[in-house]
Amino acid sequence: MLLKFTSSQDLFNTTLVDVATGQLSFQLATTILAGPSSGPVRRQTEIRDHLDNIVGVIGWVGRVPQDITLLDESVGGLVELFASNTVQFIPKEMSIPTRFDTEYLWTATPNELYLLDYDTETRMAELHMHSPGLKAKHQPIPGRGAAYLELSAHPQGLAPPVEILVSLLMLDILRRGRFGLSPYTFAPPSRIQQAWSRIRPRRQTI
Repeated sequence: MLLKFTSSQDLFNTTLVDVATGQLSFQLATTILAGPSSGPVRRQTEIRDHLDNIVGVIGWVGRVPQDITLLDESVGGLVELFASNTVQFIPKEMSIPTRFDTEYLWTATPNELYLLDYDTETRMAELHMHSPGLKAKHQPIPGRGAAYLELSAHPQGLAPPVEILVSLLMLDILRRGRFGLSPYTFAPPSRIQQAWSRIRPRRQTI
């Protein structure tokens, strides 16, 4: 399955569409909860599925994800998401064990992000950045092209798609620090998002 991000400028404010069917799969929306005057900027990212159900929430302090919820599970931060504070480094590659199977590794290079089945050397999922075509197999072009999430047929019970999505997005943030790439930058909130962030606290008190 190949999902296309409708915007590659801010992957935490975008929609993922199934390339084969054109149907919406996920929607990510990030709002600012507290501005710089009260310390680091606090944001919250909500992830909704095709039925508009909330399937994931990420709480941010600055650029650091500190509180991740997937479906009905309160996961915690990055250490809990990856179930490890150990990162394996080899030249130009970073590997982190998954929390759901010891045979799988989250793997990042300066140009690639993927979930690897270590025993079979098979990529079970991959986040393609700046890909110029729908096949998402071309060499990345920094600053150009679209982003895609490619999911293979997972063994039953491996992990829900939203966990694969969030883990690869978090891996991208870690990769940027490891390989000296530019840090992730959230796009400025739109006028609609700003209005909604002001209205939502009032709605919650009704």
